[in-house]
Parts: sequence; structure tokens; C-alpha cells
Amino acid sequence: MTEQLDNESTLFVTQIAEEERNRAYRVPGVRTVLVVLSGGGLVFDTEALLQQILQSYPDAAVFFLTPSGKPIGPGAPEHIDLLVDFTGPGQREKCWHAKKLRRMARIAVGRHAGWLRSRIYDRIFDEQAESAKLPDEMLAHERIVQRKVLGLAGVVFLPTGAAGPDRGAITPRELPPLKEYSRS
Repeated sequence: MTEQLDNESTLFVTQIAEEERNRAYRVPGVRTVLVVLSGGGLVFDTEALLQQILQSYPDAAVFFLTPSGKPIGPGAPEHIDLLVDFTGPGQREKCWHAKKLRRMARIAVGRHAGWLRSRIYDRIFDEQAESAKLPDEMLAHERIVQRKVLGLAGVVFLPTGAAGPDRGAITPRELPPLKEYSRS
């Protein structure tokens, strides 16, 4: 017998499945993470990315780079455990920058942004293959793609700020008035 789920249940089931898939991609023994930010749009600020990465890899030191190779904050060491590259197709970066980053990293995760990256990175998210499912609006597109890249890096993205519908039987208008409290 097949049961149909409502939209909210379907959303929660897909979120749980996505979290489990992201946990399967988790890399053991990560002590250093280098994140190359996207030149197309900064959907998550560095503090939000830092928080999400530290929830999945609590002992890691996280470093950030611009697509041109300039560090944001302290510079990254010569050898890192995990590289997360958000640089997308058509975004400017230094010549052979992806090859240099790959030599630094034990595991490299990124977007399919040319023939070189698809051959040298360990895990690639190909947004051209899924272009029919992605929205046309730039920030919505970047949000989905960057979450998928973080998922391939083993970072479990916990949604925040999305309140579900109120399932309570009593609305605040029906509550009895509060009793006045005196400090005597």
C-alpha cells in the first residue's frame, strides 16, 4: 500500500536523506580546511561557513582564499587536508591555480569549471549536468551549488531560521491573561 506524504513531510524526508548522504562523504582525520570563495556571489559569509565546517570537523583550522589567491585572514599552510573550492565556471582565477591548490590538498572538492578541475579534483559537482533543476537567479543558483559542494566535502548543512507551521491547538489570542506579579 502506498501512502502519500504531504509537502512538509516530503521536505523533511529529503533533508534527512541529504544529511545522511553528506555524512557518508565525511573525510576522516581532517585538521586543516581551505575554502576558496566563489567569484560569482558570496551566499554564505565566512563566519557562517566557518560555523558549518566546524560543526562537521570540530578539530579543524579553517582558512579562506579569494578566487585570485589572496588569503582572507591568516594564510593557509603549505599542506592541507581538505580543499573546498567554490570557484565556478567562467569566474576569473589565476592561471593553474586549481593545479596548485590540488598539490596542497589531500582531498579536493569543487565545482566543474573546466577540463582541468574535473580531472584533478577528487569530488566534483557538475552544475551543467543539473542545469535544468537549478534556478536562473544568480544567488539562488549559487546557494544550491555551494550547499552541494559542501555536501560533497562532508559538511552537514543544518538549516536554520526556517520555522514550520504552528501545529498547536491554542492560538495566543485564546490564552488567559497573565497574572500580575508583585515583588513584595
